[in-house]
Amino acid sequence: MLHGYLDLPTFTFFDFKNIWTGSVFQEFNYRIMYKSKDDADYLYGVIWLGKKCFDLIDPKDYICEFYEDFSPEGLETLTAKINKKAEEYYKKVYNPKPLP
Repeated sequence: MLHGYLDLPTFTFFDFKNIWTGSVFQEFNYRIMYKSKDDADYLYGVIWLGKKCFDLIDPKDYICEFYEDFSPEGLETLTAKINKKAEEYYKKVYNPKPLP
């Protein structure tokens, strides 16, 4: 389903511990996956820029990481956060300020 800039599956996809990776604007990449931390389940989201796939990118090059509740509501919150970052990236790259 389309959620802003992101085309994501429903929460059921993640409930089976599947991983979703996508990109928009050619170089804005994101990944959403299940993660367990401190005996709790989370949806983990990460964003990076560039042409490299997730497996080749160094974690220090992530532009942000998010942990949200492992629930449909957590997916909605995570989706909103990634969309916000995508919007910021779009404005920065594709809407530069006019020259004086």
